[in-house]
Amino acid sequence: MKQHLNSLAALAIVAAACGGGTGSSTTTTAGTTTTGAGSTTVATATTVATTTTIADSTTTEPGGGEALTMNPDGSYTIDWEALGGGVFFAPPVGGSSDPFFHVHTDPATHGFFFSVEAYTTGYGSAWTGELGDFEIGCAPTGSGICVHFDPDGPGAIADLGADFMATGDVTIVQADADGFVAIFSNVEFSDGTTIPGPFTVTG
Repeated sequence: MKQHLNSLAALAIVAAACGGGTGSSTTTTAGTTTTGAGSTTVATATTVATTTTIADSTTTEPGGGEALTMNPDGSYTIDWEALGGGVFFAPPVGGSSDPFFHVHTDPATHGFFFSVEAYTTGYGSAWTGELGDFEIGCAPTGSGICVHFDPDGPGAIADLGADFMATGDVTIVQADADGFVAIFSNVEFSDGTTIPGPFTVTG
């Protein structure tokens, strides 16, 4: 009789192992462990957040704001359209012995000074008022097209074109009593300051 009971117990253990429902099984899925006894253990994953800080880049802009920008290499970019008006323009004065077109920004308004003095006759023999491509040359034997530039307007920097040594290229698009329009490029002053361009001056 005792041996028979032991045999029945052995059969019960085998049945449980085969999924008879009386045993206890353990299943682990995606980090969550559920036991048949009803208790649940949730595996907790720890996430470490990494923060990367990028330093803001700053472009130095003199008083002209968007109209005048100093580039990383020290050169300047002029966006004439961003001036928002206030540009001075005067055509040649009739009967003058030294007539010239004059266009310039207003340092008080724009924060910088850029000026074009384009002499038609009396100064500079290579340009007499016609349209086309010419070289900047503020000398009697040059074009008589002179440029002046003061990056900080009323600030400490002086007029870089005061020595009349500026060079560069200019395409005259309009030059009459109604206005002066010219495209400048490769403008360079004697101290090495450059305005590569191209940029359009409109008066």
